[in-house]
Amino acid sequence: MTAPRRSWTWRDWAQAEADVASGEVHEHHQFELKRDNYGTSDSAKKELAKDVAALAIDGGTLVIGVEEDRNTGRATTLAPVELAGHVERIQSVCFARIDPPLAITVTDVVNPNDPRTGLIIVDVPSSPFAPHQVDGRYLGRADRVVRPLSDSEVFRLHRLRDVSEDSILPDLERAGRSAAVHDMGSCTLTMAVAPLQAHRPELLRDEVASGRSWLASVTDAAQDRLRAVNDGPLANLLMSDPSFPFSSRNGVDTPSGFAFGYYTREVCNVYLEVAESGTLTLAARDVTDWGADQRGHPQYQKLILPHLAATYAALALATFSEIAERSGFGGIVGIALRLDGTRDVTPVRQGMGRRWDPSVPYPDEQYQRLTSATTVELRCDLTPVMDRLCGRFFRALGLGDSLRQRPSGS
Repeated sequence: MTAPRRSWTWRDWAQAEADVASGEVHEHHQFELKRDNYGTSDSAKKELAKDVAALAIDGGTLVIGVEEDRNTGRATTLAPVELAGHVERIQSVCFARIDPPLAITVTDVVNPNDPRTGLIIVDVPSSPFAPHQVDGRYLGRADRVVRPLSDSEVFRLHRLRDVSEDSILPDLERAGRSAAVHDMGSCTLTMAVAPLQAHRPELLRDEVASGRSWLASVTDAAQDRLRAVNDGPLANLLMSDPSFPFSSRNGVDTPSGFAFGYYTREVCNVYLEVAESGTLTLAARDVTDWGADQRGHPQYQKLILPHLAATYAALALATFSEIAERSGFGGIVGIALRLDGTRDVTPVRQGMGRRWDPSVPYPDEQYQRLTSATTVELRCDLTPVMDRLCGRFFRALGLGDSLRQRPSGS
């Protein structure tokens, strides 16, 4: 079995100490350790810019405040650095010294013995604009060192900029076939979330081999994450208990990887599959239904509960984010969502059995949206990604910018 190339993005000092003491923490293509903080001199800023730019091709993590064995690349001890002002300084360097500028996430882990010091964690997403230049030179990484890129490598990476989000469509079609196999009918939601660049066909080979326990753990963590969302636009659009009600007995090996199905009375309601490649597909039945509107419209209407569609979409994103973090994948993710059977649907509020006022029947038989995100985005607040994915549908239903502002009168 191959060991996953994990990136340690600590948020807890005790965990960082324990991991380093275990001897497992080591540098690799997507994980860089530095003992000392970068200084304020011009040469120090240039070194920081080079280290970050080199990680941006496949994504990765830079940790400042850990001493490593230079021969093996393994961490030997924590070496806490001064924390004051580091966030602004590092972000400023990445904007001013890297071409094109690079957005990164900087956090710290405070040393409980001296709160002025700690570890600095720099998360670098795989950039759709890679490769990046510092002082007119394109940079990348070998396994543990920064190096200039050759002309042929720069050409190849520039070609990758042209990789379209359309590459996710075959995976979305596979989700549609799963819906058909499980006879989910014409009113379905299907989704696909997949690595785009830096794609490793056997990213999850070892994890998928463990089957039920691994996927159950991943989906449980995703559910817990969404249950903790209690404020903001996304919270207003999630079901009161966002969950995949899977049972371990409903897990099954597939030709691509492993899948869970949620069944009631022998009917499959939700089918979630994770492939060895890291690709996640989802199919869910009955996102629309026929029902009576309780506010002056006794006739049956074709209804959709936007909370249900939003919850399934957010659960798929949170599950993929958990998969990426556990497997060490940091990169660009293609995301596709399709709602079938949407012509003339009218939205109803969660738990109230009535329409929004005003609302607009959806004019088309299908809604489909493709977008992309970085794994860094998926680890943070999911609202911006959800807005790119579902916002247009909600606006077409007359719900306004439900994922950009707090809904009034909810």
